[in-house]
Amino acid sequence: MERHKISIIISVYNTEKYLEKCLDSVINQTYQNLEIILVDDCSKDGSLKVIEKYAKKDKRIIVLKNDQNIGLASSRNKALDLATGDYIGFIDSDDYIDKDYYKVLATHIKESDIVVCDINLVYEKGNNLVKCGTKDNQIINIINNGLAASACNKLFKKELFGNMRYPKDIINEDVAVILPLLANAKNVKYTDEVYYNYMQRESSIQNSSIERKRFDIFKTVSLAFQKIKKKEFREVIIFNQIILLLLFVLSKEKKRIKRYKLLKEYSHLAKQYDIANNKYLLEFISLQGFKHQLYYKALVKSTSSGFIFFANFLISFYQFYRNHFTKEVIKENITEKDIEELAKRNASKHSKFKISVVIPNYNYSKFLFQRMYSILNQTCKIHEIILLDDCSKDDSEKTIKILEKIISPYIKMKTVFNEKNSGSAFKQWYKGFKEATGDYVWIAEADDYCNKKLLQFLQKGLTKDIVISYADTSFIDVDGKVYQGSVVKEIDIQHSGHFNKSFVNDGVKELEDYAFLNTTIANVSSCIIRNGDYDFFKEASQYKQVGDWYIYANLMFHGSVKYTYKQLNYYRVHGSNVTSTTKKEQHLKEIQSMHEYLDSKIKFDKHQKKLIQERYKFLKKVWDIE
Repeated sequence: MERHKISIIISVYNTEKYLEKCLDSVINQTYQNLEIILVDDCSKDGSLKVIEKYAKKDKRIIVLKNDQNIGLASSRNKALDLATGDYIGFIDSDDYIDKDYYKVLATHIKESDIVVCDINLVYEKGNNLVKCGTKDNQIINIINNGLAASACNKLFKKELFGNMRYPKDIINEDVAVILPLLANAKNVKYTDEVYYNYMQRESSIQNSSIERKRFDIFKTVSLAFQKIKKKEFREVIIFNQIILLLLFVLSKEKKRIKRYKLLKEYSHLAKQYDIANNKYLLEFISLQGFKHQLYYKALVKSTSSGFIFFANFLISFYQFYRNHFTKEVIKENITEKDIEELAKRNASKHSKFKISVVIPNYNYSKFLFQRMYSILNQTCKIHEIILLDDCSKDDSEKTIKILEKIISPYIKMKTVFNEKNSGSAFKQWYKGFKEATGDYVWIAEADDYCNKKLLQFLQKGLTKDIVISYADTSFIDVDGKVYQGSVVKEIDIQHSGHFNKSFVNDGVKELEDYAFLNTTIANVSSCIIRNGDYDFFKEASQYKQVGDWYIYANLMFHGSVKYTYKQLNYYRVHGSNVTSTTKKEQHLKEIQSMHEYLDSKIKFDKHQKKLIQERYKFLKKVWDIE
């Protein structure tokens, strides 16, 4: 029973192109006890006509017409004063929501002050969706997200607002209201059952050219700090709202003189915060490749110290380096014709073993053509392709069907669409093995790429007693640029030099000497695995962080391991947010659980136990875990 009324506030200004889709998504909600307050802020297009048309056919709609353009903040304040609902929700008039959006949020808010869901960034060109999840109910982890200040992916109990209203005549006004509401809430609930569709328009404020108005963020952060009682939230807000402005917004300005002026003003405004020593920044930097670490450290240090000329030069040099010296893995703008041509060529190729390619996909529609190109472009013959979609919410189904139509006349191809998200990548891996008929299985994750000779080298010298063959991996950013050439430094934490040359080793011996301490295989896309009925794939789903390590370790009990010291696989790293403290604690617990499991199998000696304890000590220090 829908006893509680939800007041939905939508401020409208010149969004006629998107408004009908927005309003249709609201009035067709499965939760019907709604009060829909539409505020027209003197739109100059046909937005008001659309509003009036919908108001005539739905009595739940209340229309407010501003006498003059007063901005988003004042329009929302006007609606908040009028709202009579038990709960408050906000929607931007160019966005839209799932039909069960408020039904789900209303269910969860009974046990909390605020409910938060995922945001999907919807791009006008290509309609690609990027999921930006928060993943847990810890308030500091929800705030540790670049989109945390958005009002739109949340449902609030009305009493939280009290006399709190939006500051007028500044942008990023949500920071001054939403972040204090989150920080001061007794209980915040996160759900991944629904998401908010956030349109990314080139003409929007956030996506428009970089102007001084962006520095309003310093005012809104200052206002937020006046309302936030707990000091523990300060550093995480400074990182996400102020430091990331420098790293990912100001650094995009291409005009050097304009950028110099922006950096100079930013430096002056940022002096009140010790940004160079922000712990979230330091953690973010530690996760980058060596060259990127140097760049980010130097940029923040020089800007915060007032060496603006050097900071400006550094950005120009970094832009030049990325544009001219960082390589892309494969060509851009891959067409259906390119895919078909490569699929045709597959019949003339040869392979020592039959290779089944399993492609697990979830919301990676925009990468599927490039991923498929890198698979079909292999110098070795592909036996079959099995594409598994885990209930994606983007255009994946449409893209997969296009690919299937192109490829299936030339290569055996099967597509499997889950009706419900499995919740585990390892369940999809297990399903792939159940479907595969080849001698070896290549789990080629949908957002990764590879060198065209990957399979050629993985099969070189391969014998039937080798259960897993893998190659070195490079890291690429979201745009496909290589930013770290090798993962050897990350996997060889004993500094053994073992991974600086190719080898074949007995699986148990590899475990006892190296893979007992940490996973030594960075990415599943870099491997081919001998086909078999492996129940431990299914068991791996008990883990969130170390399930892949569990699988690789169990494979090593079944045969030998082959390693190729060539960077033939490219692993895509998404986003800029750092890992939350809660995830680190969970990760450490899983590592400890994995060590207990391996100890029961191979019986650790004193040396191994000493290395493990040193590992725990190191992780607790760098992860700041008590």
